[in-house]
Amino acid sequence: MSIDQSDAELDESRARGTNGIALVHYIAATWFGVGRIKFGPGTVATATVLPIYWLLQLAAAPVQLAFVALVVVLAVVCAQWVAADQGRDDPQIIVIDEVAGGLIALLLLNSPSLVPQLAALALFRVLDIYKPWPINLSPSRHAGLNIVYDDVVAGICAGLIVQMVRFA
Repeated sequence: MSIDQSDAELDESRARGTNGIALVHYIAATWFGVGRIKFGPGTVATATVLPIYWLLQLAAAPVQLAFVALVVVLAVVCAQWVAADQGRDDPQIIVIDEVAGGLIALLLLNSPSLVPQLAALALFRVLDIYKPWPINLSPSRHAGLNIVYDDVVAGICAGLIVQMVRFA
């Protein structure tokens, strides 16, 4: 795994030129730099969700829901900002949306067992990559919403499908 230095330097120079707010957006959108990994940044970002989920299992359901809502809102805001800054609809470096979708899949699954957790994350990635209906819908002209939408819907589908298979 390597980081594309030219993109990173360009992003950092943009961030320094706009009082550090941009740097915060880039750090969050790239999930602390994971989005700069050359191969499989979305999959790596998704894998980082497991320890977060394990910690969230110690919290009450309202805290879990509030945390996921915060990540989704942060994802929309940061994805919008970075997409506009880069002049692209969905820059590959944005991976916070995978974090949001993976968390949603795991929280809907609500299983303490590792095998179903891994199944939910694997199914989430498959759905996110191939984007079948309704994941492939584009709900808005707002880039941030579009970037995050497919991951949220893929997370919902993955969590519910694995939950149904567990209890079938």
